[in-house]
Amino acid sequence: MSSMPAVRSVTPGVSVEAISRPARTFTGDFYFAQRHEDRLWIALGDVAGKGLPAAIVMAMIQEELEHRIASCASAECDPSRTAQRLHEFLTPLLPSNRFATAVIGWLRDDGTLTLVNAGHPPPMIVRRDGTIDEIASTGPILGVLPNPRWCSRTLHLDRGDTLVLYSDGVTEAIVNGEELGICGLRTLLAQSTTPGSVLQSLATNDDVTLVVAQRT
Repeated sequence: MSSMPAVRSVTPGVSVEAISRPARTFTGDFYFAQRHEDRLWIALGDVAGKGLPAAIVMAMIQEELEHRIASCASAECDPSRTAQRLHEFLTPLLPSNRFATAVIGWLRDDGTLTLVNAGHPPPMIVRRDGTIDEIASTGPILGVLPNPRWCSRTLHLDRGDTLVLYSDGVTEAIVNGEELGICGLRTLLAQSTTPGSVLQSLATNDDVTLVVAQRT
């Protein structure tokens, strides 16, 4: 339940880097990246709160997410269904002051990217020409509403394009005396999409996590 080690892997056509830095001994952030047949399943999320309580919920989500993604990958179901199942798992377990946000999706070998954004900070696609696209929320947070619904968004990544997922600790970090924010993160990503380089620029009291997947 403490910090997750930096991960770097290359699957056919995709290079993946992930790094997570906890604010304290434990982290409430979680991420996942695993290939299944013709696609890479990827996820990143954040449990409200800090310390051990958030880390316990994070551990439950991490285990359940791996199980749900494996099940959905075998059945080839949409990521929105994965979010729905994760919500159904969390709702009876979370106390009233807890919730989670997450981005869940897959990147196929042909560059098709399908994502669901459950109330999480918008993932960014850094195009090889330097432009940056954002993927807004496609549904509510996890574990709170009685009858929520999520939809997926499908885009395309060309070779050289990079998908960046991050926790809110990144955009809430202080850089040069000011909160980084979405605009500041866009500036950092225009300069570098390496997770380690981005995190080195940040001063924060929150958990920070970055997952970067680039079509090679």
